[in-house]
Amino acid sequence: MQPPTERSDPVTSTTTPSQLRGDEGELYRRHHSVLVRAVARVVNAPRDLIEDACQNAWTILLRRQPERRSIFAWLRIVAIHEAYRLSRTACTDARLEDLGAADGWEALIPCTCSLDETIEARAALRLLAELPERQREDLALLVAGFSYREIAEITGGRTFTNVNKHLAKARARVRLARLRATQGANSGSGSSSSVR
Repeated sequence: MQPPTERSDPVTSTTTPSQLRGDEGELYRRHHSVLVRAVARVVNAPRDLIEDACQNAWTILLRRQPERRSIFAWLRIVAIHEAYRLSRTACTDARLEDLGAADGWEALIPCTCSLDETIEARAALRLLAELPERQREDLALLVAGFSYREIAEITGGRTFTNVNKHLAKARARVRLARLRATQGANSGSGSSSSVR
């Protein structure tokens, strides 16, 4: 049996934490800015959260005192895990009051539309919902910017004429429904004209 060999590297995973004190400051100066950038590339989170995760990794380094040969890789992995943990915590601890504190509640309102515009938009959506499925799909694709030929390809090998027919029917139904809606509004205001 061979006698144990003497290691020339004084820093190992078996050394006690008290023996390793002293090189942490130099490790921090050498690796911290690179560590923050490396974690920010992997984790999509606010800069403050990334910084906190890196600081937590340094704190864990002080407690655990890992082997120094691959210290940056160890720090990077620990910081990434900490960033994900902090991100989960931030998402679950979010409060509605915290969201409105900075800019007021008006900043949280997604649309600055008037009430009349909102009612008109909902009426238009109701009209679209009443269309048959094929006409509704074709009209939605047309509004999204697709040409008649592209709509025909997307919806299953139909012809240009077939798409045109469904779009013409959809437009006619929408026009008729709008006409009925405006006539209903006019008849309620005292107008006596009636188109059937």
